[in-house]
Amino acid sequence: MRTALALLRPDSTTATARDLNGDNEPRGHLFEDMFSVVWDQHTLPDAGHSPLPEWFRLAQEVYRRQDEYDVIVTWSERLTLSLLMLQQLAGPGKPHIAIFTQFAKPNIDWPMRVLGRHLRAALAFSSVQGRLAVERGHVDPARLYMVRYFVDAQFYRPVPGAADLICAVGAEMRDYPTLFAALEHTDLRCHVAADIVRVPGRLRLVKDRRVHVGSLQRTPNPHLTIARQTLPELRALYARSRFVVVPLLPSLSDNGVTVILEAMAMGKAVICSATAGQVDVIEHGVTGILVPPGDPVALRTAMLDLWNDPDKAQAIGARARARVDRYHTLEQFCANAAAAIDDAMRGGAGDRRAWWDADTVASA
Repeated sequence: MRTALALLRPDSTTATARDLNGDNEPRGHLFEDMFSVVWDQHTLPDAGHSPLPEWFRLAQEVYRRQDEYDVIVTWSERLTLSLLMLQQLAGPGKPHIAIFTQFAKPNIDWPMRVLGRHLRAALAFSSVQGRLAVERGHVDPARLYMVRYFVDAQFYRPVPGAADLICAVGAEMRDYPTLFAALEHTDLRCHVAADIVRVPGRLRLVKDRRVHVGSLQRTPNPHLTIARQTLPELRALYARSRFVVVPLLPSLSDNGVTVILEAMAMGKAVICSATAGQVDVIEHGVTGILVPPGDPVALRTAMLDLWNDPDKAQAIGARARARVDRYHTLEQFCANAAAAIDDAMRGGAGDRRAWWDADTVASA
């Protein structure tokens, strides 16, 4: 079966030599190698000063070339919706399978209510988002496949470190003001590996708001440093950290899942805000610690508890790594995604196990 993958990459992504062992960078190529061809915005013909955004131009190119392949897999909500719109207006074309990180945002929710029925299948990572997709009519449950999110557990692996600080990482829906307030009146050394944070703007249908992390500090903290990290630097930061903090704004999305799994794969305990959308990975008290969102006192208490009990932090981190090895490795994700795509193309019935049911999630 000739299968094409189309995805959007960060603007900073450049082609590099593959690190086959995952020693120096994550092995993202393992997933892409499953496909006959991979299209991204860097493969587009030069369009000069085209007013059209790259994600729409990529959808046009994919639609133009779709007859070369048996199935098109898209991984980007904007790209997926653009291709669905073209298939609706110009003809259905080849089977289209989409990988989704979220369905709930308004600029995805409403188009999917109209266009979602044209998908051959959808793959989702979050049980909350999967449930919403079914409840809101985005995808028939017979065409929805739940695939757990992943981390390259070879690149992010336990390595010796001083454990002389803590860290927070990431830009999406992070509640850094609560973290900064929790750090006040403590001597905890913390590095925030981010320069900006993305939070919902007034016109969330159009664009989220970007805020510099440093501007969120109420008072200077001599124990706090803020700067983005390269991936090797980030791995070294995890290794130096006694535990990792993921403070989140309330959301139905599983924001923070990438950082959570990276830290867990490094054998680190994670303290995370207990948002409605972040429910699938951390088991409170076992593989991490959950605290109420927006509560600096509760967050400070949890941080000081783990800092003052390094054996507890280490034990939680060891169980977190075991959880990653059992469910969330990159190799497992590749196998599960490939199986879902093959099943959908054979006319399978999707994942009817109701993976998002509370009992199922709790025992997973």
